[in-house]
Formats: sequence, structure tokens, C-alpha cells
Amino acid sequence: MTAVHIRGAEDGDLTALTQVHVQSFPGFFLSALGPRFLRLLYREILHSRDGVLIVAEDSSGVIGLAAGTTAQSGFYRTLLRRRLGGFAFAAIPAAVRRPQIVPRLLRALRRPAESASASAAASLMSLAVLPRAEGQGIGARLVSAFCEELRRRGVRDVCLTTDAAGNDAVNRFYCRQGFNVARTMTTAEGRVLNEYVRSL
Repeated sequence: MTAVHIRGAEDGDLTALTQVHVQSFPGFFLSALGPRFLRLLYREILHSRDGVLIVAEDSSGVIGLAAGTTAQSGFYRTLLRRRLGGFAFAAIPAAVRRPQIVPRLLRALRRPAESASASAAASLMSLAVLPRAEGQGIGARLVSAFCEELRRRGVRDVCLTTDAAGNDAVNRFYCRQGFNVARTMTTAEGRVLNEYVRSL
């Protein structure tokens, strides 16, 4: 088994991060928006004052990531103010290929208001490990490093959302990492989500 190193992300990781995301979440909304969109998103997290971006790497390169923010409402507001045009341009190819994603993309513009009602200001937005590297405890190490960075910045609680149905392994995983269900909610698309919170 190759040694795995956990560290803060760097600019040179961005292409690999998008590949990890797409391979880890095939068919999901953000993956459907394409590598250009994802690269822009992860670049903004990396360079945001409120962003936290941790990677796992082995001898082959980046194999996992944990991404989020210490203040999600402010992060999303700043993101839309500074990069709305860039995100819109990056989403055009996906919108042309799959016009049905456009309404959901437009609803995403309401994210700053929705995040204001979240159970914690800080958020773990994305946790991904390449399928070939699963089962080695990398996800748990990424969560631990992410939460440690939040603690270092004075954050007391962090939340995340994940599918409630057909997602038992992931829900059990987050429970093992010290997260507790704060509420269950249904999106406009009918997707039922669990919102988890962990005290740091």
C-alpha cells in the first residue's frame, strides 16, 4: 500500500482536483457542469479568505480532497459577486448539452440566502476520494484534517449535507466522524437530504 500524505492544496493541484471530483461523483450536478466550472470553483475556494481545501496524495498524485468554507453565506455572496460571469461562461457547454440543468443552475444563485439558514456557518462542501483509493481510511483522514484547520481558525461547528436515501454507507461514515443529523430537508428537485453538524 502506497503512503498517503494529507496537506493543504496548491494551485498546481487544481486540474487533479477536478478529475478527482468528476470520478468520485459521476452523474452529479456539479460534475455535469464540467471540468472548467469545477476548476473555477476549487480555485475560488483555494484563494478565498474563508476557503479550506485539503488534499490527499500518494505517489501517483492527488487522490482525494476535502473542500469547504468557514463562513458559507459570505463565501457564496462573494463568489457570485466576483465570479458570476466566469461561472456562467464555464457552464455554457453543459447547458447546451443538457438544457434540463439550467433551472437548477439558476436556483443555485439562491445559495447565499439558503446557506444563511444552515445549522452552522462553516460547511464541508465536498469530500471525495478516487474510487481506486477507497477503503483505506483516506476520507476519515481528510475529514480530520479539514476539521483541525477549522479549529485552528476558531470555528466551533461545521455542517454538511448528503443524500438521505440510498446513501447508507456515506451516512454511516459521517456518523462515525462525529457528525449528527440536525434536520432532513427536500430540495426543489425532490432530493431528500440530511444536514449533519459536528461540534469542534
